[in-house]
Amino acid sequence: MDEQLTKIRTQIEKIASLREVEKWGPEFQLWKNATEKLVREVFGEEGLKLFSQQGTMTFSYIDEDFNWQQYFKELANRKKILEGLLSETKEHHLGEGGSSTSRIDALKEIWRKESALKENLLTTEEAQALQKSLLEHLQNILPGESIPGLRFRKLKAERRFQTWWSNEQGYPVEKPWDKIEPFLKILEQHEAEKTIKKRFETEGLFVESRSQGEDQHLIIGNKNDGGEKAHIIIDGKSAEIRIEDNRKAPEDLVAKIETFLTLHNGKKIRTTREIIEEA
Repeated sequence: MDEQLTKIRTQIEKIASLREVEKWGPEFQLWKNATEKLVREVFGEEGLKLFSQQGTMTFSYIDEDFNWQQYFKELANRKKILEGLLSETKEHHLGEGGSSTSRIDALKEIWRKESALKENLLTTEEAQALQKSLLEHLQNILPGESIPGLRFRKLKAERRFQTWWSNEQGYPVEKPWDKIEPFLKILEQHEAEKTIKKRFETEGLFVESRSQGEDQHLIIGNKNDGGEKAHIIIDGKSAEIRIEDNRKAPEDLVAKIETFLTLHNGKKIRTTREIIEEA
């Protein structure tokens, strides 16, 4: 496994040189083919699917500058996926005996099964396993003397989070989401302490901007409603805008999403899905 991971790192290092060759040319195709084989061997079909999804879908027949931008964006996205897969593998082997679940795996699985947890569609064993992975993750990352860390210690000691009762069919008697959501809120508090956060409220809505590292996260929701929120992520490197899975669609709350580009001469360009124009 270590040898294969080293090969993946080598493929990541080669991406810089691909910026200097013909876009999507022979060098790129050879690199892509070799990398796909490695990704399948190391990370399986799910990892390969993530890597393959980064291919460019939009081209221009007349604007070569646009095509180069798309090519550079694809390289950046492929690099990010490879680095993320490597990081996930590294985190998965951290901890005592390498048995702790990685942050990516634990949270991804919980959000993927959020609806099932809320509707009590998972067995007690399945729901309890998700809670356990989340608690292990929080135990590893929360500073013991921090406010989130102290809240976690107190909450974890409460009997209602420790005891799971099942009915005759093997499903939880109590709502499993109620045993998981409070710990997710503690995780949000911990991450919020490391972010630059700004909040804007208008006409019953709130928009919260959180800067984490190079990325910007926009959280949109109804001000007086504790329901689902829209989560938009703006990538600080590639400027890609993506929507967090399993969250409320932004279109349910806002009319459209616009971006403004400021050129070196100070001129601003406004873009939406439908138009691009000088602001």
